[in-house]
Amino acid sequence: MYESFENLSDEKRNKIIEASLEEFAKKGYERASTNVIVKNAGISKGLLFHYFKTKKNLFIYLFDRIVEEFVAAFYEFIDDSSADIFDRLMSWTIIKFKLYFKKPLEYRFLTVSIYDSPEEIKDEILKRYARISSEVMKRFMENLDLSRFRKDVDIDRALSFIMTSIEAIGNNYIKMYNHDIDKLVADKDKIIDDLKSCIYILKHGIYEK
Repeated sequence: MYESFENLSDEKRNKIIEASLEEFAKKGYERASTNVIVKNAGISKGLLFHYFKTKKNLFIYLFDRIVEEFVAAFYEFIDDSSADIFDRLMSWTIIKFKLYFKKPLEYRFLTVSIYDSPEEIKDEILKRYARISSEVMKRFMENLDLSRFRKDVDIDRALSFIMTSIEAIGNNYIKMYNHDIDKLVADKDKIIDDLKSCIYILKHGIYEK
């Protein structure tokens, strides 16, 4: 669908991607201006719409591209991660903070996409996010060492509770920081300490003494 865009040189393609990401990440989908995007990318508006046809297509293209990059980072991490679910969670959190530092604009864009998308594109974005999240979760749960779980604990329910709890903590921070990724990153040590405390509580309620 985007063959003509993908056939551009890396320099031209990346310039359009960066200009689009910056505009969408700062202003959200509705307020983002394609006029600003083409000005910053150094191309004509007609050329941008030749590549993507619509503003919606451009936004979803960026979403898919960034998710693919981040999922690739996750799969690289998971191949060498600990079999202990709590160690794995902690390691993945640290990896995510490293990605925050490396790709802050991309993370801001994803946050806006998932939590602030207008009705026009919300369903499509959330369906994509749900599908990818399900695939990632399956990989996260592979090859876990469950031998330390207490014998009176229902493992499936315990795993569901652990993941739901961690996700709730993450969502709470997103709301608390109002999608301000820069401040979130600045406070990463405090957040990691809080997460460690929560994981300690979960761990000692589920594992054998």
